[in-house]
Amino acid sequence: MTFADVGDWLLDPGLVVAFWLPLVAAALATLLARVSDGRGAALASAAVGVGFVLAYPSILHIWGVPAPLAEHKALYLTLLGLALGCILDTESLGGRYRRPLVVLLGLLAVLWVAGPALVDSHPGPERNLVLAYFLGAAVVLLRTSHAAGSALTPPLQMFVAALGAASVAATADADSIAHLCLGLGAAALGFLGWNWPTVRFIPGNTLVLGAGLPLLALSGELVLSEDGNPWALGLLLAVFFSEWLTSRIGLGGKGKALRPLAQAFRCLLVIGGA
Repeated sequence: MTFADVGDWLLDPGLVVAFWLPLVAAALATLLARVSDGRGAALASAAVGVGFVLAYPSILHIWGVPAPLAEHKALYLTLLGLALGCILDTESLGGRYRRPLVVLLGLLAVLWVAGPALVDSHPGPERNLVLAYFLGAAVVLLRTSHAAGSALTPPLQMFVAALGAASVAATADADSIAHLCLGLGAAALGFLGWNWPTVRFIPGNTLVLGAGLPLLALSGELVLSEDGNPWALGLLLAVFFSEWLTSRIGLGGKGKALRPLAQAFRCLLVIGGA
């Protein structure tokens, strides 16, 4: 492959829409928060969901407004997550119970994705799969709502998990889900770009719900409605324990800047396993 071939691949229209568009949109939304005063910084992590929403119609080539609810659950759950996250991040709601409240709201939201499969399936492997999906959703919400090790950890986990889900979707020939997961990962990368090596914005509930809900919705559709491998998706849950995987690595004086890269590398190994 020549240098010109690499340039053509990077500027391929499909990649521009599925990757560069949400990345740039999320980066610009984060920049807007950076130049604004007051509550703008508190809502900066909403840029991930905003970038995904702005790119969503182009990725799926839909231009009707509004998009059908049943066919675009990931889009509407993103909008719902952004709304709930903004309220929680700007208002004094929940107090010390805020984290359980966020997890509960997230699980109630993904019930829209898994509810029909839970009702229609009979006791046995199919229903067990739905219950396993709910358990996985609880793990994602619990881990991302608790910033451990670094403020970069939750958005980094979202970024790598979305790439992993895109890879699993691609192997299942679920191209639309793969492109949407890639777009979500790119939007997370657009936010991360403003926070490395120096953290400028602490991720809030707008990240947990605004990015976590579409990730869970797309993963649910992949495993419950498509031929996505549930074991592969289950393995991706290890991504949300990335700070454990790197806690014993000695990185010297530059550990603060290098640890996120070490986390990303370990997570990429998890994707390879999936």
